[in-house]
Amino acid sequence: MNINPDYYPEVQNCPDEPLYINDVALPYKYQIETSGDLTVRAKAEKRAYSHGATNSGDGYIDSKKIKITITLEADSYEDFLSKSNELCQLFYQKNYKLSVGGVSYWNIDSLEKTTCKYLGAFQFKKGDWTFSLLLCDPFRYADAETTVTQSYTEAASEAEISIYNGGSVETPLTFIFAPTATMNNIVVSQPATGKSMRVADTLLTTPATLTVDTKNGTVRRDTYNAINAFSGQFLTALPGTNKYLVTCAAGTVTVKLTDRWLV
Repeated sequence: MNINPDYYPEVQNCPDEPLYINDVALPYKYQIETSGDLTVRAKAEKRAYSHGATNSGDGYIDSKKIKITITLEADSYEDFLSKSNELCQLFYQKNYKLSVGGVSYWNIDSLEKTTCKYLGAFQFKKGDWTFSLLLCDPFRYADAETTVTQSYTEAASEAEISIYNGGSVETPLTFIFAPTATMNNIVVSQPATGKSMRVADTLLTTPATLTVDTKNGTVRRDTYNAINAFSGQFLTALPGTNKYLVTCAAGTVTVKLTDRWLV
């Protein structure tokens, strides 16, 4: 929806960086809380007939919530209701991007709860709206994708491809293989982790391309499901420089990632 900036001609953003929803800057004074809160799935189980405990959690990060408080000012009760409904409509969406400053963003799944507190004697004219937002994906993401492409004029044997993960957490990758003619045996290994993956697809011939999405765990030749041709582990990128060894026939290999941060 469109925001009418004339509603708030004198209000400055607080902090200085504007708040964005789906790349649209909001002309509101706001405060953001709990954006740095994380919960790791870890649970200590008592050991029988032994000191200490065993960690039964998987060590992954759980979903989280972000609270945003926005101050509304109005000239009348009707004006306050109008602005409040406009504001609630913005946050009462599903699957949208929330950003501070427009450089990186969180993926918001839905609005969980709202509260409104009137300020002082300004009943129905000034109040703080607080929105509790649910993030099933707890990470903050870079606005731009990092892409590395390497072309091979002849068959490659453990050719090195490097990509830099500028985030603070292990990040999934997308591999795209485009054969010059036929690329029916692809092997990619990651020396730092000891993991590797293989795709043996006899139908991968030009102009088809093969895409391995390690976030969603999918393997597709164009639009066709090629998961049966896959074996091994879905590879990821650790924070910093990551090196992969590629063995394949002549063609082009593209690796993509989006930096993401814990906070």
